[in-house]
Parts: sequence; C-alpha cells; structure tokens
Amino acid sequence: MSETFEEIIAKLWTTPERAEWIPKTDTVALSDVQRWMASNDIEILGFTYSLISNVRFRVEPPISLSEYVEFIKRYYERCLRENPDGEWSDSNYSAGVDLVNLFAALWRDSSVPRAVLADLKNWLGQLYKRGDSELRTCIVHAALEHMFEQKEIREFFSDWAKDQVLAVAHEEASEWYKGGGTSPLGKPPSGPK
Repeated sequence: MSETFEEIIAKLWTTPERAEWIPKTDTVALSDVQRWMASNDIEILGFTYSLISNVRFRVEPPISLSEYVEFIKRYYERCLRENPDGEWSDSNYSAGVDLVNLFAALWRDSSVPRAVLADLKNWLGQLYKRGDSELRTCIVHAALEHMFEQKEIREFFSDWAKDQVLAVAHEEASEWYKGGGTSPLGKPPSGPK
C-alpha cells in the first residue's frame, strides 16, 4: 500500500497552522525513501528529492550513489517533460538548473566514478533526442548552456558535436559561453577566504 503525500508529511513533521513545520526526527529510513522514490506521484517525488537534499535529515542506511542517480534521472526527466506546477515538484527550468548544479558537484568530487557522469551525459543526450522542440530548448537553455561555461565539462560533451542530432544542442549551448554568458550555476560557492 502506498502512502499519501499527507501521510508522508505527518510521519516526518508536526505542521502547525501558520507556523514553521517542526521535524519529528532527523533520521529517515532508507526503506521509506526507496518507497517514495518509486512513487508515480510527481509531488511525492519532488518531496523525496527535497528530503534527500535537506541536511536536516539523514537517510539511514545512506542511499547509494547509483540509486540516487537513477532516482534523479527519473525525477528530472519527469520535471523536464511535464513542467509540473506543484508545491514540491520542480518546473522544467528549475530541474534543469538543479541538474547543472548536481552534474558540476559530481564532476568536482574525485570519488565519483567518471562512468556516473558518462551515464548522466548519455541519459541527457537520449532525452534530448527523444524530446520535442520545447524539451530540447529547455535542456539547452536551462542545463547545457550553464554546464558549458566550465571548460572541462564542455570538453566532456565534445563528442556531441559529432552526432547529427546532438550537434545542434552542442552548438546552441556553446553560443552562450562564446557570447560571454556566465552564471553562478554549477560553480563552487565563493566566500571570504
């Protein structure tokens, strides 16, 4: 039996009216997270994504990188395709921005196997190839343009220039950095030294 969104919230928070929610715990069972990751409800997926990203909660035992990446691909693909307008789910462009930051963080983490990044790149390429013009535009503008601001990541995607379909995405995304476009997306935070 799957839980409703309201049941999941009630399990983790006290939700007083007109006041900040109070967490009931700081630990969430991996089995619960796995069940929510398998949901077809985009709001539950968005909530689960937020929960995993929230340092306030610890998943026990920890979620594996491969399981996390598979969930992220499924969730981002739904958001990029459906452009939901929910309380917890990300819009298509918001998911694209999150993808930039996730990809760049994984790129900077030397413990992450390059095969994980290759898998994400291949997934994004397949999503682009199967997408309509709206999805393709979103992938280029929300994600690729900002990934390509970083030379090493741009070079990682250079094989796309040799693919008949992906070459269009590669060229369009490259126009951003070639034109001087920059953003803080995907870059490590800078602060006082």
